[in-house]
Order: sequence, then C-alpha cells, then structure tokens
Amino acid sequence: MLIDILKQIAEEQKSFDEAPELPATEAEILELKKQIVNDQSRDIWFSDYAAFLKIRNGLDYDGLVIYNANINDENNGFIVANEIWNENEWEDDYIFFGDSSISWYCYSKRKNTFMELDKPSGDVVNNFSSLNELLEFALKNIL
Repeated sequence: MLIDILKQIAEEQKSFDEAPELPATEAEILELKKQIVNDQSRDIWFSDYAAFLKIRNGLDYDGLVIYNANINDENNGFIVANEIWNENEWEDDYIFFGDSSISWYCYSKRKNTFMELDKPSGDVVNNFSSLNELLEFALKNIL
C-alpha cells in the first residue's frame, strides 16, 4: 500500500515537473543507523523507516516533509530535525519522522506507539500501530 501511495505522489510530482526523491543509498542508511544507535537519546532503530528510505530518501511535497537519511541535511534530515524538535523538554520522549504545517509525525518512547501530534500544542491527534500506518496516513493527506 505504501509503495502505491508513493508512486501516486511521484506521478503528481512529475506532472508539476518535480523530480521525486531518489532512494537512499545503503551507505546513507547505515550511517544514519550508526548515528541513531550511538546517540543515547535515540537508541531505537526502525526497520520500517529503513524500508521507506530504500524507496525514497525522504519526501518534501505539498507541505509534508518526511525526513531523509542525509545526516548533513540541515533542512529535512532525520538527525537535525530530531535535534531541533527535542530542544523542548516535553518533546524529549519523541522520535520525529516528519512534519507538516499542522502536525508532527513521531514515535513515543514512553507510550511505545506511533503518533500524530498537533503543531504547536503537542496534543495527540492520532495513534498508529506501526510506522507504515503512520506514513500511509500522512501521505494520503496530501493526495
């Protein structure tokens, strides 16, 4: 299902003369995993996220950003985005995978669940059983 949604978004992007993001390289994914595992505040690795990155290295389309594996990307990279969002003490529980103008898409370490949070209040809007479910929801919202 996720692949089908990403294909549909890629077709829309092409219709606007935008190039869809290429897949992340194995080296980029391994470096990202190494950075996450070495950082005590983010000691969790998500295989669903790696699978997404192998299809597309992030996404920036129609107000939705899914963070990419580029550890040096200061705009849409997973590492930098999480450093920024976790500057607020109440957000230290979360691992962020993306955001839009009205939502954050994340994982709560304390509650062991994936969530959509309202931006800027931080209130829980939706809960998801998996990262793929969260990504499908976020991506469907821009179609």
